Amino acid sequence: MGRKQLAGIIAAAGLGVVVVGYGAAFAFAGDKIPGDTTVLGIPIGGLSEEDAKQKLTAGLKDRAAAPIGLQAGGSKFQVVPAEAGLGIDVEKTVESAGAGRSLAPGRIWRALSGGDPVEPVVTKDDAKLKAAVEKLAGQVNRKATEGTITFKGTKPVKHEPADGLQLDTAKATDTVVAAYPADGAPKELPVTVTKPQAASEAIDKAMSEFAEPAMSGPIRLTVGAKSVDLTPAELAPALAVSVQEGRVIPAISTKALEPLFQQRFKTLETLPKDATVQIVGGAPKVIPAVNGTVVDRTKIGAAILSALPKPTGERRAAVPLAPTKAKFTTEQATALGITQKIGDFTTQFPHAAYRNTNIGTAAAKINGTLLKPNEVFSLNKIVGERTKENGFAEGYIISGGRFEKDFGGGVSQSATTTFNAAFFAGLEILEHKAHSVYISRYPVGREATVAWPSVDLKFRNNSGHGILVQTIFKSSTPGSSGSIRVVIWGTKFVDVTAGQSGRTNIRQPKVVYNTAEKCEPQAPTAGFDITIYRYLSKNGVRQKTESFTTKYNAADDIRCGPKPGTPVTPPPGGPSTPPGRQPSTGNALTKPTR
Repeated sequence: MGRKQLAGIIAAAGLGVVVVGYGAAFAFAGDKIPGDTTVLGIPIGGLSEEDAKQKLTAGLKDRAAAPIGLQAGGSKFQVVPAEAGLGIDVEKTVESAGAGRSLAPGRIWRALSGGDPVEPVVTKDDAKLKAAVEKLAGQVNRKATEGTITFKGTKPVKHEPADGLQLDTAKATDTVVAAYPADGAPKELPVTVTKPQAASEAIDKAMSEFAEPAMSGPIRLTVGAKSVDLTPAELAPALAVSVQEGRVIPAISTKALEPLFQQRFKTLETLPKDATVQIVGGAPKVIPAVNGTVVDRTKIGAAILSALPKPTGERRAAVPLAPTKAKFTTEQATALGITQKIGDFTTQFPHAAYRNTNIGTAAAKINGTLLKPNEVFSLNKIVGERTKENGFAEGYIISGGRFEKDFGGGVSQSATTTFNAAFFAGLEILEHKAHSVYISRYPVGREATVAWPSVDLKFRNNSGHGILVQTIFKSSTPGSSGSIRVVIWGTKFVDVTAGQSGRTNIRQPKVVYNTAEKCEPQAPTAGFDITIYRYLSKNGVRQKTESFTTKYNAADDIRCGPKPGTPVTPPPGGPSTPPGRQPSTGNALTKPTR
């Protein structure tokens, strides 16, 4: 064997060793990520590509969504990544960390020898990012201020001059992207700073020449021979002072003071009165609008500001009156066309003092309700909550199948009567609920209960004209029934007749013995279903048929005391039957009145 052959064999053997070693290194490195690799402090070295993705997805979830903290001019701001279209591409991040098999020597060496911290690959939506930076500019940008004065109570509070800021939106975009994902430390925004023109001496002058004198005492506004005083405590919440180019600029918000003006100017003003429609001599009549004169709101701000810095004895200003027209004119009221009865219904009720109070109070609140075309009548809104303060008395209702006392018992009589007047006027019924048990003094199936605030009677004025709701109430006496009549006036636009089905699904009441101390006996009434029809016609031709089905529960025969044959000791002072009680409706949550 020659020397060349021997050298070839040795070289081949060496190459084989290298190849075998390289292959072993490739096999060992596999598709794992280099051992010391981290992404934002999350170690992913030694993991497979899939495992690294899962770990990064979980580990970066909160940080990727965390607001980006920013600051400028001593103020701090935030950008929400999702709103700015920013996110992290986990797949590309893992790929950039060196995941996956490769024959490249450098890749194999990094896999075997270590790894480095890797920055996450950030994705962005340019349109969202631009919008987010523009929104940020709206928060950052401000003009230089030469100082302002606000008022804490009646004490002036000085705010020193402040620099103006203008965000460089092009550079700010890069700043926002570079700061993502957030690390908790706010990043400085690129801004241009402008200095105020006047020094702090100007705001000191504003304090001494205006703010402090303004709070020294009341001012007096005069209208002719009449006047009204306004105190510093009343004016301070609407007052502010600023300095511009060295000049003191006081400002007052007359809009914020309007409730005060309305209260305090009553003796100075004659308010306009809107036209309306009322029943006069048994028929609707347009009550003309009356124009008024009020303190001129365009002049009052300047008048107040002129008086505030004056010394005691001179703190007064004259304000003129301005003619003010009514918002709803006589012509508009006339155009409503309220001229004739379009709905009229009456119901009777047996005597009980609480019924006189509650039905009468509800009737008085409903009386005179004026609805323009398409406006909605809401009994709960008009009558209000049934409380003692609102004029109502306790009356008997049924809650959970038993009698209880509660304010407003009997109001459903007003609701039922109003419902029927609207029904026969042809108005659009939006919401109504019948009593849960049948009450014989109401039209079967065609009645309405109410409960504050959940059960209401609502109808829409779909007549094309205005409507006026009139109520006529007659109190009951121990010897005679009371009544409530509801008349709806307007312009007749449809003829209405009613029909009904027979009673179906009859439900018989049960006998219930009740030993509760507050038990109230109840007469039994069968339950049933009935369908009501409303036929709407014009010129003798039927235009539409509407229907709804009322389902009445059976009212159980409630007998106070133990069941005969049951040895029970009765409570002292047994229950008494309430005056004027009748079956009603209700449940444990809402208590419809009747």
